Amino acid sequence: MNFFHLPFTPNTRILTENTLNQYSEIRKPKRGYFPIKIRKISFSNELLIIGVILDKEPEEMVYLKVTTSELLVSCSVDTHENYLSRYAYFSLTQLMYYYAEYNFEDYYWPGFFDQETGGSKYLMIHKSKDNLHVSSKVRYKGLYKPGKQLPTVSAKRAELRKAVHSIQEQPPRETHTVLGFCLADNNNERFRTNHYPFLIPYIGILNKAKTEVRSFTTYVLNEMQLSEIDLSDEQQNLLEICIDMKKIALVANPGYKEDAHKLAEKREQNQNNFNQLFELWQKALPLLSGRLYTHYSYTYGMRNVKGKPRRSYMTPCAFNNETPEICFLWKDMGDYYKLELRLMLQGRIHPLQYYFNTAFFAMLSYSPRKYVLLNSVSDSQLISYFQQSQFQLLVLKKHYDGDFKEFIDRLRIAYRFIDK
Repeated sequence: MNFFHLPFTPNTRILTENTLNQYSEIRKPKRGYFPIKIRKISFSNELLIIGVILDKEPEEMVYLKVTTSELLVSCSVDTHENYLSRYAYFSLTQLMYYYAEYNFEDYYWPGFFDQETGGSKYLMIHKSKDNLHVSSKVRYKGLYKPGKQLPTVSAKRAELRKAVHSIQEQPPRETHTVLGFCLADNNNERFRTNHYPFLIPYIGILNKAKTEVRSFTTYVLNEMQLSEIDLSDEQQNLLEICIDMKKIALVANPGYKEDAHKLAEKREQNQNNFNQLFELWQKALPLLSGRLYTHYSYTYGMRNVKGKPRRSYMTPCAFNNETPEICFLWKDMGDYYKLELRLMLQGRIHPLQYYFNTAFFAMLSYSPRKYVLLNSVSDSQLISYFQQSQFQLLVLKKHYDGDFKEFIDRLRIAYRFIDK
């Protein structure tokens, strides 16, 4: 089979309409209705087969193979290494119909198929009427694909932060009004006012026994709102940290068709704010750990962090004063290796909760509302990466040498490794 080569956007499996048009002179008619119908028929031996019907013509087959840096395209008619057929061209434009680009990552599985049977023991291939969905089987969650970007690892092991003292907070004696603190979290980029996790004070009313907050009066956005509350020195210091956090917590999102220079500026600004927020969390921990009235809220955007907190969104939580140490379990599973990220606290190894990614914190699987402040920004970035695949990475032994081995070697220098 002869293939025409189309390059992806660097370090991705994304083909853009602009790139496609650079390699073909074929264009869709500017006038009149030109129907194009495609259906994804099968995916076997790394080859995606698409059926395409142009107007009232018979259906033809288009064959796509996704490599690390290129899309290989063939067709049942015309296409060869120097020419892309109209059937292949219009199939690709139809895939790009909504976004003027298409990400072929779902069909990039090099070396995961049995060449004789065409099947794969590692993958699930779900076929609907005109579509195919390819993913790793549950037991193979986190399979590494050659060329996949791996997280940056520090060249040396970071010094562990010393455990801080916990505040011995007592319920107020003469009032049921209390100043509490809320971890405001939002990790979804779809929300226009997306923000990094920060700490925000609130005023609440305690129950009769003063064991929990019965109702929430307001978020505290400035010190003027606390004129009737007598603050301790620790509360005053923590309040000032909270105000500093909110100033830099908002994420600068990319604008529509923003140029590369502006995007780079926003990325740098976001990273600087992230680093500063982490330092503020380090300052806040000794003033926060051990407090009686602390909550977690998923905000759905900064625009909602105002006025009266919704009680249904406020979940009681606690902040651990210990310093966690990231460690890794390394297992030989026969035809592949398995790398699992774990957290070590007070000499014991703990699995992590992976449903939510709270940036600066880790949550133990059996105690998901007890937040453990990570030791460094590097640890935070590593946790975020592994959280996407339930804190494990799998690599076929034939894919181990090269980038993945270098990654493991760096991890062994920077973190504790336990070979199973």
